[in-house]
Amino acid sequence: MHLKLPLVHNQTTTNMASGGGGASFTTALRLPQPLTPTLYPPFRSLKFSAKANQENPSNLTTNQPPPPPPPSPRSFAVATGELFLGIASRLINPTKGRRGIVDEGVGGREGGEKKVVMFSELENEVSLSSSSWWWRRNKERIGSVIEDPVQPEVVWEQTEKDVEAEKRRKEVTSPGFSFSAAGLLFPYHLGVANFLIEKGYIKETTPLAGSSAGAIVCAVIASGTSMQEALQATKMLAEDCRVGGTAFRLGAVLRDVLEKFLPDDIHIRSNGRVRVAVTQILWRPRGLLVDQFDSKEDLINAVFTSSFIPGYLAPRPATMFRNRLCIDGGLTLFMPPTAAEQTIRVCAFPTSRLGLQGIGISPDCNPVGRATTRELFNWALEPADDDVLDRLFELGYSDAEIWAKENPVEELVRDEKRTSEGGFTQ
Repeated sequence: MHLKLPLVHNQTTTNMASGGGGASFTTALRLPQPLTPTLYPPFRSLKFSAKANQENPSNLTTNQPPPPPPPSPRSFAVATGELFLGIASRLINPTKGRRGIVDEGVGGREGGEKKVVMFSELENEVSLSSSSWWWRRNKERIGSVIEDPVQPEVVWEQTEKDVEAEKRRKEVTSPGFSFSAAGLLFPYHLGVANFLIEKGYIKETTPLAGSSAGAIVCAVIASGTSMQEALQATKMLAEDCRVGGTAFRLGAVLRDVLEKFLPDDIHIRSNGRVRVAVTQILWRPRGLLVDQFDSKEDLINAVFTSSFIPGYLAPRPATMFRNRLCIDGGLTLFMPPTAAEQTIRVCAFPTSRLGLQGIGISPDCNPVGRATTRELFNWALEPADDDVLDRLFELGYSDAEIWAKENPVEELVRDEKRTSEGGFTQ
């Protein structure tokens, strides 16, 4: 008995109108015949298509761009810093519309900072809140309340002794320079400062201000130490953190480096010249500017407080400074104004991406081929390699150089004298 498997070829069809370029055929297999020759099972057809699917090519390819690569895993230091910065920024709301801000420029100049109004002048007009009452009883009374000229929503305060420290400096070189919070990106600030000192924009009488890393740079400038030496100290700090970790221990490493690096008379050099921004969180969040220091330790405490990212610099949510519970100054005063009539602001981040205004020197001066904002933020929270630190220093120098082309030193820098009323005369 023979088993027959007849193969049936169907007619091949080609649909040119639909773009088909292949061939279709049907293969029919007859199953083996049973022993009873009178019974035949039906044919079963198995269809295979060799025709390319031209009508719906999206099954094979797509014109859409490939999905972005998965984000690189964040280190523990970066994740911790982002967490506590996010929590703190939501808890702190800059004070707006506080009474006592008089809409007049300093010394009668339009567009200047708001006039300083002492708390004692307000006591006869308004009933003070419980927080102000606490401050009146404190030995360090608030001496001035000023609205920032570039960020109207930001109000900062000074104690009376800080105001007096500024008044004792009779000669002031304008403009002053303010350095932003930057985390571990302060080699960028060092590069900017190196150019400004080298070309005569910053003198010994130039007022300075800073938050966080910016405050550290201001102290370094006031110390008279070269920026190259400061860069080497930064590399030492970065190496310590790379080996031993950054989160929860950066504060101790930073304090140790500052104590070894800064001269013993740094507080005398900084009094009335360097404004360090800190954020007080009780009784209400507010920005405080400190520029009178009793000792080297007091100045280091101020700089440490200005850099205190909650839960990141040390394993606690805040730090004590002069009997006040405080945290990072950059959370309320990202780039504080100086005591000069005009302030040039320096930011280590691309301001166009952050929506910041009124910035003089930043990566936006030369945005071609720069690091992304995410890379900069990672380097701000965890130290980069030494070659990156060197590159940040070079970029700061070159950005300041580009800015200087439109702001010649002979046209911008001027020496002024402070009047008894708090204004300035040339």
